[in-house]
Amino acid sequence: MPRGTYAPNLRLSEFSNDVPGFTVHPDDMIGTERHPDLMRSIGCCQGPAGGDGLNLLCQDCGAEVATWQADCYTQNQVILGPAAVCLSFSDD
Repeated sequence: MPRGTYAPNLRLSEFSNDVPGFTVHPDDMIGTERHPDLMRSIGCCQGPAGGDGLNLLCQDCGAEVATWQADCYTQNQVILGPAAVCLSFSDD
């Protein structure tokens, strides 16, 4: 996923490791921190697999906002939970 872009992923296959939401580049996630529950960040070898729930929190209010996937069998991506997204558009 190129920085500064997003892709909706709301129709999932039952045999998919995908998480519903809006996919963004991990470097675009500012103002977030990892979930204190380490079980949310379990992965196989390189990073969180993203299969155990939202694992990124808003630094300001502590709300669960996204799932970071970065393990050896997943793409390195962040999926924003649909409830945490408010789409807005500008002319710039």
